[in-house]
Amino acid sequence: MKSCIKVVGIVCLSTSLFSCGNKDNVKLETLEDSANFCLGFQTAAMWAQRGIDSLNNDAFVAGFKAFNIEEQNMPLELEQEQYSDLMQRYSQILEERELAKIRTEYAPNIEAGEKFLAENKEKSGVITTASGLQYEILSEGKGVKPSLYDTVSVSYKGTFIDGTVFDSTVNGEPIKLPLIPGALIQGWIEALPLFAEGTKAKLYIPYDLAYGEYGNQGVQPFSTLIFEIELKKVIKGKAPEANDMMSKFQK
Repeated sequence: MKSCIKVVGIVCLSTSLFSCGNKDNVKLETLEDSANFCLGFQTAAMWAQRGIDSLNNDAFVAGFKAFNIEEQNMPLELEQEQYSDLMQRYSQILEERELAKIRTEYAPNIEAGEKFLAENKEKSGVITTASGLQYEILSEGKGVKPSLYDTVSVSYKGTFIDGTVFDSTVNGEPIKLPLIPGALIQGWIEALPLFAEGTKAKLYIPYDLAYGEYGNQGVQPFSTLIFEIELKKVIKGKAPEANDMMSKFQK
């Protein structure tokens, strides 16, 4: 349920990426030895999650030894801003590398989605917005239209373009969802304010307005999605005021 809600995925760990030896290369004679080995293993696990599949041992050990617990000094005589910039640039390289792998693996999803949307937009009753979102109104309601920061009560069914259902509330109770940017996929954020309370509609959502390059639980990366929705009720909310937003950042 709630597959229209964004969930940040975690890359699965693959310890086989690291081939820098095993516990047979070092004697683990004390509790401290074993604990230190485990600390190294945990660090490698963290690297694997970030997509680092190789390591310059000498550079790593030199950086480890360079840390001074009393001075809390920065490595390579860098200022904090320079250090942050260096690591940010390296993180971006890792992210681009991982994304390139995902894009290659799931290229068929991109091609199938583009073909489907190109054909679908020519159908009678289908409206395409500037963002690429497509929708058609099955039956129009007469109530109020929601705005950002309102809460909507909806019943929906989500399918892939091949018709496979991946999520549905049709046989259960309607679900309440807040129209908050970042809390729901962008396709829903854009579409729902277009509909009056009581409307039944069908959404055709490109991957970049759905779960994007990384996918979500049960949804593969680069997946184009279809939602049949019924907007049951609109519960008016209130946009956060500037002072409220500032107080959140300052906490």
